[in-house]
Amino acid sequence: MKRLAPHSPATLACTMLLALASQTTPAAARDADKPRPVVDFTSCAKPAWPKADLAARHSGTVTLSFNIDSQGKADAGTVVKSSGHAGLDEAARSGIAKCRFKNGPGAVQMQYVWVTE
Repeated sequence: MKRLAPHSPATLACTMLLALASQTTPAAARDADKPRPVVDFTSCAKPAWPKADLAARHSGTVTLSFNIDSQGKADAGTVVKSSGHAGLDEAARSGIAKCRFKNGPGAVQMQYVWVTE
């Protein structure tokens, strides 16, 4: 088997999956008939893979929580469940916080999946 350089695009691929789910809260139950905030993917830039995590070939899934205002802007967000790597968690949190959302205000949880191949 041919071994490629650790930073080769052929050996490392970043696959991003964003999943939205509303938080289950009494307010969410009361507002079940209202549309939930939805990310506008055209407004998002792909978070940069932290160099140290890329070099170490770290991967994982981070679950994040955001509050969205009526203009579609996310707050700074919080990590609900770590990927196991602080650098990946922070890169996903800060990257997704820059996205714009439709149907605000409301709360969303999102997952960002970091995968090496």
